[in-house]
Amino acid sequence: MGTSSFIASKAHNPTNRTFRMEQPPETERMAVVLAAFVMSVFWISTAAGELLNCLAALGSLLELPSSLLGLTVLAWGNSVGDLVADVAIAKAGQPALAMAGCFAGPMFNMLVGLGTALVIQTADIYPQAYQLHFHTGIVIAFVFLLSSLMGSLLVITWSRFRVPRFWGFCLVGLYVVFMAVSILIAKFSG
Repeated sequence: MGTSSFIASKAHNPTNRTFRMEQPPETERMAVVLAAFVMSVFWISTAAGELLNCLAALGSLLELPSSLLGLTVLAWGNSVGDLVADVAIAKAGQPALAMAGCFAGPMFNMLVGLGTALVIQTADIYPQAYQLHFHTGIVIAFVFLLSSLMGSLLVITWSRFRVPRFWGFCLVGLYVVFMAVSILIAKFSG
């Protein structure tokens, strides 16, 4: 009795016939895609804002400097998606695409994300100039970033555009040294 009523309800349900189309309607395709994109940006922005507020609250409770949280939790969380995507692309037989993604994704985030934020900030205080306050940690991060990028350029060029295994270990070691130096700076500077 229960199984037959379940099958009968599914067979006579009008939504089964309505939503079994394989192609979206031509007239509504662009509007639906645009609305979905806008809503996804809205939800991602809302979720990111709430996660940042939770991270700031956690830092306040544990009395950790915000620079330390930004270097660890926020940076790792921001990079996990790129890591998974790049590994999957490399395992799928596209190592050149994965290498390009390693450099292009963070470059896009820095140029577009940071550039947009700085343009908005300068537009808000237009008559005055926007003053950048360089913390020692930012300068150290820039030095380590520049050394890893220039080292990658030299090693990959010398290796005839193949990435040797030792260079991966060198980059991981450089990151460990960077984290140690950054944690020491964050601990003793404030």
